[in-house]
Amino acid sequence: MGGSNLSEYAEGRLITRKEGGIGWLIFNQPERLNAVRYDMWEGMPGAVAELCSDPAIRCIIARGAGEKAFVSGADIAEFETERRDAATNRVFTQAVTAATRALIDAPLPVIAMINGYCIGGGMVISSACDIRIASVGSRFGVPAGRLGLGYELDNLKRLVSIVGPGVAMDFLATARHFSAEEALACGFLNRLVPADQLEALGMSYAGMIAELAPLTLKAAKLAKRAANEPGLDATAQAAIDVCFDSDDYREGRAAFADKRKPVFRGR
Repeated sequence: MGGSNLSEYAEGRLITRKEGGIGWLIFNQPERLNAVRYDMWEGMPGAVAELCSDPAIRCIIARGAGEKAFVSGADIAEFETERRDAATNRVFTQAVTAATRALIDAPLPVIAMINGYCIGGGMVISSACDIRIASVGSRFGVPAGRLGLGYELDNLKRLVSIVGPGVAMDFLATARHFSAEEALACGFLNRLVPADQLEALGMSYAGMIAELAPLTLKAAKLAKRAANEPGLDATAQAAIDVCFDSDDYREGRAAFADKRKPVFRGR
């Protein structure tokens, strides 16, 4: 794929696209229902960093290519070589952890736009995003028990923080597919719409985010992380203080007084 607004990672199986203030992160292996290979996990930190480095980008939307899956899991075809035992799994897990940390640590809001299967690695990736929206008919699941692998600690902690321990254990202990309605009811999803309305909903979220002060959103992401990582309290408070000393805060007050829409510049 050409064009200055497109970048390819993992031999094109992971793509970034910049469009109208949105940084798209696209899992591009539709012939395998966007199963995530090791090189795709490795490519994610660079892809996210590239999008975050562009001051014109206000949010990231992660999605799967095609019409059938967000991400159907890790690519099991690689497990005999990349994840065959505890030692090789530690290397594999380091790549997965770096990929999810890139989403969690990104200063921009990250939206998972889920259409179709969101299984295994799809749950890992989407749980690292800030907002999750999905189409009716999507399916969610954690099939670790069907493979006999150990579900990684940080991924399980994150799932528990979103849906609670009981629902998290339902995912793990049954390995069943949750319907999109169940995923919404348990709090994993923020919104659920028919498939033909999903992209419009994602664009609506992006539009709302683009109107807000970037420094406020950066501070909010840090504060959200601090809720589970107390060592970040001082960093989060410093980011909040930056907001109060910013040009954007002065612009926000002036716009409120003038009864006009503020123009925020992230400084």
